[in-house]
Amino acid sequence: MTNPRPGLYEALLKRRAEQAAELPSKSGAGSVVRFPRGFVYVIALFWGGTLIFAWGLGRGAGRTQGFEEAVLAIQTESIPKLPPPPSLEADGLSFLPEASRGPAGAAPDPRQAGLNYLVVQSGSNQKALSELLEHLRSEGLAAFMTSATISSSRVLLSEGFSAPKSDPRAVALLDRLHRAGMAWKTSGGGSDLTDAYWEKFNGP
Repeated sequence: MTNPRPGLYEALLKRRAEQAAELPSKSGAGSVVRFPRGFVYVIALFWGGTLIFAWGLGRGAGRTQGFEEAVLAIQTESIPKLPPPPSLEADGLSFLPEASRGPAGAAPDPRQAGLNYLVVQSGSNQKALSELLEHLRSEGLAAFMTSATISSSRVLLSEGFSAPKSDPRAVALLDRLHRAGMAWKTSGGGSDLTDAYWEKFNGP
């Protein structure tokens, strides 16, 4: 058996040694790893997109937090309390339009059209009528005063009835008025109020 030619074998060994020298060592200090240029661009775009997304997300979260803080500040801010509106009544007088306002000390007319009311007394002596009004109220009778003419007023009871002569409540009310009239005359009122009469109210 013949051995290969020494020249060819040595040339093969030399070629393998040169190829081994061209390959970079994994642990060598001067090793260089080469990447395709397209792969480098993809990596750069990926990291750039990631940074932009993270920045936008952080900015949006900051805006949301700032908006929530502003809403919370508005909700928790103390609202100034406004003073209550002035009372509609002072010294027992109702602030009504001049056309519907009765004499001094008079309350709004509570009558309903179609009902009958007891007219207790009328006249031009406002002081005497006001005293009578207070007396009736002290006796537990709901009463009010209204204008009869430009110079005179009337005191009436506030309860109205459609059929006062047959309604037991109206009869009882008239009886209570007579008892209050007796007390009124005893106190110097000058009348026992027995001249009170029913009058149907047809509206203003």
